[in-house]
Amino acid sequence: MSKIVSNTLNQLKVLILLSIAVLITHYAAIGDKLNWHNAVIGMAIIVAISIVSVKIKEALPLKIPAFAWASLLSLLLTVPGCPVAPYVLEMTKQISTGEIGTVILAVAGISIGTRIDDIKKLSWKIVLVAVVVFIGTFFGSAIVAQLILKAQGLI
Repeated sequence: MSKIVSNTLNQLKVLILLSIAVLITHYAAIGDKLNWHNAVIGMAIIVAISIVSVKIKEALPLKIPAFAWASLLSLLLTVPGCPVAPYVLEMTKQISTGEIGTVILAVAGISIGTRIDDIKKLSWKIVLVAVVVFIGTFFGSAIVAQLILKAQGLI
């Protein structure tokens, strides 16, 4: 088996495992309201977009990350006028980004936990950077929410 096929299979295995984790998380969040048929098809579409995006990134010499390709592919597949847009939207609306984010953050936390010695080398400066980023994100989100709610006349 060639290295490219082996690499693709490994990427696919990871995406499938993450998809199962997302579906379990989604079921834990909404319970019996989950339409399993649509949710599984929706996750399969997301996995297909993800694997195609990674392969485009690997094939092209451009320094564009895979998530940018995934965003572009998703946009093209869901733009009004695209023949598959209604189907893709119907199947993927079952999947909440909150559950995807939960799984991604869990995997990131495990990944960071395995590199604790590398993090120790960064010293106290990383804590300062993290605090500034957290505070900036919090206040930035609060300002945007305030402006939108005020513009809509809700507050």
